[in-house]
Amino acid sequence: MNRFYLKIILPSILSILFFTLTIFLIIIPHFQQNIMNGKREMIKELTNSAWSILSKYENDERNGLLTREEAQKTAVSRIEYLRYGDENKDYFWITDMHPQMIMHPYRSDLNGKDLSDFIDPHGKRFFVDFVNVVKASDHGYVDYMWQWKDDSLHIVPKLSYVRLFKPWNWVIGTGVYIEDVKKEIKALTKKLVWISIFISILIASLLLYISQQSLKIEKGRLDAEKSLQISKDRYKTLVEAATEGLIMLIDGRISFLNNVICKMTGYESGDLINFSIAEFIGENNNKDIVDAFSKNIIKEGQYEINLKKKEGGFIEALVTSSTTFLYEKQVNVIIVKDITLDKRINTVSIDYQKLINSVDLGFFRIRIDNKGKFILANETALRILGCADFSELTDITIFDLFISLEERKSIRNDLLEHGFIKNRLIRIRKINGEYATLTITLVGIVNDNSERVIFDGMVEDISLQETFRAESIRIISELKAGSFMMEQSLKPFSDALFTIDSDSTIKQAIDLLPKFKTDCLLVTKGENIYIGIITSTDIQKRVLGLKLSLDNPVYLIMSAPITSVLDSMSVAEGIRICEDAKINHLVLRDESDTIYGVLNLNKVYRALKDSLYFFNTNISKAQTIEEIRACYKSMQLFIKPLIISGLSVAYVTNITSAFSDALTRRIIDLAIEQIGKPPVDFAFICMGSEGRSEETLFTDQDNAIIFEKPSNDNEKHLYNYFNKLGTIICNDLDFVGYTFCKGNIMAKNPQWSQPIDVWEKYFANWITTPDPQNLLDASIFFDFRCIYGEDFIVDRLRKNVKTLIKASPLFRYHMANNAYSIKLSQIGSSGIIGDKNNDLFDLKYAVSIIIIIARVYALNNDISVTNTLERLSALKAKQIISPTTIDEMYYVYDYLMKLRLKNQIYLNDNHLPLSNTINVKKMLDVDLSILKKVLSLIPSYQNKIALDFKLSP
Repeated sequence: MNRFYLKIILPSILSILFFTLTIFLIIIPHFQQNIMNGKREMIKELTNSAWSILSKYENDERNGLLTREEAQKTAVSRIEYLRYGDENKDYFWITDMHPQMIMHPYRSDLNGKDLSDFIDPHGKRFFVDFVNVVKASDHGYVDYMWQWKDDSLHIVPKLSYVRLFKPWNWVIGTGVYIEDVKKEIKALTKKLVWISIFISILIASLLLYISQQSLKIEKGRLDAEKSLQISKDRYKTLVEAATEGLIMLIDGRISFLNNVICKMTGYESGDLINFSIAEFIGENNNKDIVDAFSKNIIKEGQYEINLKKKEGGFIEALVTSSTTFLYEKQVNVIIVKDITLDKRINTVSIDYQKLINSVDLGFFRIRIDNKGKFILANETALRILGCADFSELTDITIFDLFISLEERKSIRNDLLEHGFIKNRLIRIRKINGEYATLTITLVGIVNDNSERVIFDGMVEDISLQETFRAESIRIISELKAGSFMMEQSLKPFSDALFTIDSDSTIKQAIDLLPKFKTDCLLVTKGENIYIGIITSTDIQKRVLGLKLSLDNPVYLIMSAPITSVLDSMSVAEGIRICEDAKINHLVLRDESDTIYGVLNLNKVYRALKDSLYFFNTNISKAQTIEEIRACYKSMQLFIKPLIISGLSVAYVTNITSAFSDALTRRIIDLAIEQIGKPPVDFAFICMGSEGRSEETLFTDQDNAIIFEKPSNDNEKHLYNYFNKLGTIICNDLDFVGYTFCKGNIMAKNPQWSQPIDVWEKYFANWITTPDPQNLLDASIFFDFRCIYGEDFIVDRLRKNVKTLIKASPLFRYHMANNAYSIKLSQIGSSGIIGDKNNDLFDLKYAVSIIIIIARVYALNNDISVTNTLERLSALKAKQIISPTTIDEMYYVYDYLMKLRLKNQIYLNDNHLPLSNTINVKKMLDVDLSILKKVLSLIPSYQNKIALDFKLSP
């Protein structure tokens, strides 16, 4: 039916649309131009007529009938009373070339006056323009503003034509009012609109009649198709149940096929429906095969043919063709068996090389009869083995790289005896001298003598994974030594178990999740047979990624088989299993092996967050900056699985910020031990993301020192002390992993290590005289909090800032205007529009808009918290912004921050510099689509702030 509407109704609608567009975009503008041209021609001819009167009396002067004065006076009197137009109020005027007014019928006050400085409301000296035009070409047109006929109080646009009368050096002219032209155009437009409406109604009536007749025909066709579909469904059951490849052909085209065919060829079932079998079998079959499969009915029998693969190449298949009748129509049923593996294929070296260089794993080929010498290797294998190019491997055998002699013997014996090894863990010494841990797989190729001499291999460097695993084990061991919760059983962290039948639809699963207040469902076959699990993440990614209909069965998106463990297992072991399997849920069994609940890993991580004291304890015991740095590295390992699991950003940043606070306090304590006790009370504050408790894995320093006002006799000593203290603190933070601020907003900069009265002057200047750019640069300072020292100093400053903000509406206006003016790059189909690098997108810049908007509303409404999510919650509680908008902003912020954190983990794992930019071309289509949707919401928040603060667009 959709195709019916597209074919019948859409063209008719487009016809009406094109007709209307033609009226308004072509015909009306054309008539407007013609009317204007007609007016121009009219005033030109009228002026020429008046000019002829001057010519007549000048001729009387030349013939001696009148003196010049008499001739001019008579001519002026004749022209002065000339009128035309609908109201008989349009007129002519005369000036000389000075210009000086000779005659104006409605402005007699101008007669005899110098008009050189006479201007219209727009500042145009149009009488001077009249003279300039006739000097240039004796005549021409001039537009300007003038009174409406004899009404001196009504000023309107006017177009005049002027002509030089050379014998007397006079300029005569008349004009047309643009208002008159607009009235004519409006009247014409009104007529055309009514005409277009009448024609559109006529076409719509015809369309309705055609649609009714076509709908009857379409319904008849659909009834016929439905009857045919019943027959197809009977055979589809047989096709799907077969263990070999099955295809049903109707008129030589594929009508049905089972999943075995899809697995063989790499095609999706939808790609091959209605596909001609003749096109599917490949061009490299012999002529007899091609001829046989080009017919509508293939002769019964067995054929050896080549079938195309989606990604190129072909498979060799044994095909059995049989015929049957489907509702009196002869059809073919084709049984397909893949015999590629049953035949020895002499691999061409260049094709093999092309294959292995197209993947991101290390592939190589060796000869066992030559002690394992390399025949070829792809670029990834060369990099893993520490080579610059293949020439470095020509004199090296695979076994020369093994560190353990026992491993050499064991692997060689297994290859000779069994013909393969799979995922064997080995330690090697690379060509460049470095050590690495690898997994290696080798498979022998049987030659004509039934010997395995040549082996194809695959190798993967897991050194970093092993290092990470070892470090994780070390951390867990330390946690256990401190009676950490990791020793507890999984049972306290279990959630209730909810199930759904495998034949239920995806939509039913979506409805059940909020109903049961859970994020996962176990999929069952019958009453107590658990065959898989689906989660909220599975629904989001797989339904969108596979473009599935919500009416499809739920088993299409489940993860199977389920992973179940005894509930007595420790938390540490449960985390390890989840990380190895890359899952977030474990199914729990009791001692009788009965499944009763589900472990939600996020619940465990939330409990881990509450146990942050383990790291804080180690930091408090640290005596050197090197020990603090080791704690920082351990913390990064600890936080990584929390981020990967999709834990709420609020929990992650609470952990990173609390850890950063503890670390900074210990660094300050060590610095004070080094240089001595401070001479006066002070406060060490942090700002920016640290001040908001929103630190990511890539956070630079934004900090400052505020100390009590010095007396004149110790002023120099105070400045020297706190400058030295700030330098030590910032240098140590940089050594640990918190990089220097690029804008130098740090306590080591003397500008930001000042007494409290200087800081009050800073804020007073920013607030009372807010320059928009300076205010944008200084906005980071409004998110400050005390990390170390005396709170009363910071409280005094915050109280002072609140008072200043409350008394300065101009400051709040500029803050709001800055938030509204930020332009966000948009992601298009091929990258980012308007960005220098079309591959990269700055996630920090995007999330900063939400941060700035929350800051503006918080400062405007005397909300003292600095954390963005806490600000949004406060705004929601005070009903300053609607709950729906706040929830939406919360989601946008949480999504962008999660994406930042996960991207930083990806960069770290791949030894790339940490940053806030993400390569959008490497994102999955589903993730990129969500990012575009999230970014599209941000301008609406900026429009709201413009409306609330009455900003000028």
